[in-house]
Amino acid sequence: MRKSDELKKIVDELTAQAKQLQKDGKISEASDVADKLNAARNEYMLAKSIDDAEKLNFIDNLVPAAGAKLNDRKMQNRIFNKILLGRRLTEEEKAYNDAAVGQQEGVAEKGGAMVPQEQIATLREYRKAYVSLKDYADVITAGSMTGKMPALADTTATLAAFAELSEVGQQDVTFSQVNYNIKDYGAIIPVSNSLLADADVDLISILGRQLARMSVNGENAAIIAKMPAEKASLSDYKGLTKALNVDLDAAYAGNSKIFTNQDGLEWMSELDDANKRPLLVPDVTAPDSYLFRGHEIVVLPNSTLATASKAIPFYVGSLFDYIAYFERAGLELAVSDQAGFSKNMTLIRAIERFDAVVDDKNAMKAYTVTTA
Repeated sequence: MRKSDELKKIVDELTAQAKQLQKDGKISEASDVADKLNAARNEYMLAKSIDDAEKLNFIDNLVPAAGAKLNDRKMQNRIFNKILLGRRLTEEEKAYNDAAVGQQEGVAEKGGAMVPQEQIATLREYRKAYVSLKDYADVITAGSMTGKMPALADTTATLAAFAELSEVGQQDVTFSQVNYNIKDYGAIIPVSNSLLADADVDLISILGRQLARMSVNGENAAIIAKMPAEKASLSDYKGLTKALNVDLDAAYAGNSKIFTNQDGLEWMSELDDANKRPLLVPDVTAPDSYLFRGHEIVVLPNSTLATASKAIPFYVGSLFDYIAYFERAGLELAVSDQAGFSKNMTLIRAIERFDAVVDDKNAMKAYTVTTA
């Protein structure tokens, strides 16, 4: 096992230990573990950098097999780019594609392709830089553009006692249905023709940051649009505590989080208890993250979740139970050089398909804090 892999296990164990101590209210002990965690993280990052450098050095010094001209990564880029741009594959590329990659032929009139999993992983890394509500929802891969999913309706029924060897009493279980209707969401990105002239260019890495930001923005907007419309007012930390402890059913307590914007984080940072102790507690396991009464605070940019008419939005509950996020897996890219002809550029269209649906309406409550 690589040194970095061993250290990663230690980091994970210390993270879990610190979170449990913080949850149990053992702040001093949690801080001690957090110090060990920071040291372990630094050691892990150093070891990983060394391991990665050694791996790259090993790859660069490999003796190519007879007749080999490109490494796997470059060959995959070349095949994907050619399929996307509607260019003919060589016999060598066709054989490699059939054996190792399995990418589909062009799907659009002027070329087009589904982004392969290897390159989707690159996009996922870029997405980590942004707060994505999808990460907190129940993500379901759909096999069709429309459909229905059964869901349990509210119930207060219990399991009934029965005597040994007697029949177990039958009880009705009520099901509801969640209907989804997946739509296409897309954007057009201009790319220089000079850049596309290089068949081996890693197109996904070049477009990655822009695609990731646009994708997260679109998903967040769709989920926010389904948040509860009826909002109650909050004025202090007691109202927020009541929202977590009373307004929400206890069944959602373990997975409940507080969703707000930058203004909401600022308001919470000024909250203190009767002894003037701040109530917003840094998460000892995650820098720049905060907890309130042990619940994670998810902070969206003001540009994504706006403060309208001086009313700061707060959503409290379990987004996993509240939103069922249906998606057709994959990102499709297609190209056209027609509209960009006069500027010597090609337009690349990115399309993803999803629908955000309210699953359990009782799992999320909405609030506002009115500022002066």
